[in-house]
Amino acid sequence: MSRTRCRAVACTLGGLLTAVMLLGTGVAAAAEGSADSGSGSTRTPTVNPNNYGADCPDILVVATSGAGDSTADRDPFDDKDRVPGSNWLNQVTVPLGEANREQPGRVGWVYVPYPSTYGLGLLSDVPTYQDSVAAGVTSLNRILDEKKTQCGTATRFALLGYSVGAEVTERVSRDIGHRGASAAVTAADIAGVALVGDPYRPAGTPSLGEPGPAGGGFMASEPADYGALDGKILYDCRPMDIACDAPPDVALLELALGVLGQMRFTILNPVQTFADFGRVASDMSARAIAHIVSREDWFTSGESLLDVLRTVADQTYRDDAATAEATPERVAALDAWARGPGAEVVRAKLAAEGAGFLEDNRGIVDLIVKPYIVLGPLQHILYWLPGPAPLLGDSGRVTDWIDTLPAAGG
Repeated sequence: MSRTRCRAVACTLGGLLTAVMLLGTGVAAAAEGSADSGSGSTRTPTVNPNNYGADCPDILVVATSGAGDSTADRDPFDDKDRVPGSNWLNQVTVPLGEANREQPGRVGWVYVPYPSTYGLGLLSDVPTYQDSVAAGVTSLNRILDEKKTQCGTATRFALLGYSVGAEVTERVSRDIGHRGASAAVTAADIAGVALVGDPYRPAGTPSLGEPGPAGGGFMASEPADYGALDGKILYDCRPMDIACDAPPDVALLELALGVLGQMRFTILNPVQTFADFGRVASDMSARAIAHIVSREDWFTSGESLLDVLRTVADQTYRDDAATAEATPERVAALDAWARGPGAEVVRAKLAAEGAGFLEDNRGIVDLIVKPYIVLGPLQHILYWLPGPAPLLGDSGRVTDWIDTLPAAGG
């Protein structure tokens, strides 16, 4: 039975765990976001004097923060924390600028504005988790396109993402790695990609150039295909950080979190949450039926119903051909076949589903028995604490790695 994970489902767990880990910070950020709700911050931006991101530096770091640390209208050059201790990525960008202060124009950085929510709003409506990620992808691509138009080949990009921001960066990087030479921004424009606490991390991938944890990303732990960006990726993953070092086979939890990632949770409007659940259930049911009906061999394939549901839980999944084929007549014909000539095939499929369900969810026991829940949230923030390697100091090593990346013409 297939155990391939859908792309946007499992990262939601990494996001939710981050929310638990940063409870005080996250709640304060959510409250601030609810109060502002599209009006933007009235604070004066803090722009570091070593940041040449507004110009055309040799290397421009495009940094995508984790949840609670950005808004759709964030000033991309503002280094000020939204709430105390929230702007983790300035532990890389600011030291990078200081290391190059004697070389004006060599480096610059910009933060990607996007909602960065978990769908949790205390006072007012916010985007769903998946909508937030989609907005981040759009915003990151826009920044790259604009800077490429402004700077041409004078600037190369270093992409940096943390947690939910690593999901955004991951998606954009995989796309860029497979673009043709005629695209506005191609793999040749990317000096490197640093992914911190990345939910897509392939199992056992090296971390900071050293042997990494045996687990893999909660979103997907299979080998990653970066196309022309292969060899330009740096992972930073701490053991037991569930976002990037999760046990395999937790399909049911992935599905549940994929559903939650499409819902909004506004404390003062619980009716909206129930309405969202109905909308998500209806949409996923329709897409699952279309997926099955359009595949004549589905009942004899190794793909389970759980696999299908995890696939359609990702809002970016599109199969227009399947939707077109799922006519009422086609659905009725499949139903008649399943009740008649195909009954034995259907029963065999259901029997296989039972055994496969246990196999696909055996990792949930590890999540409970092993100290993932206790250590995971802590490990997810220790990337940013200074100290001796290898126990601490991850952000310093990421900074050093970016500082060695070749600039245009390098």
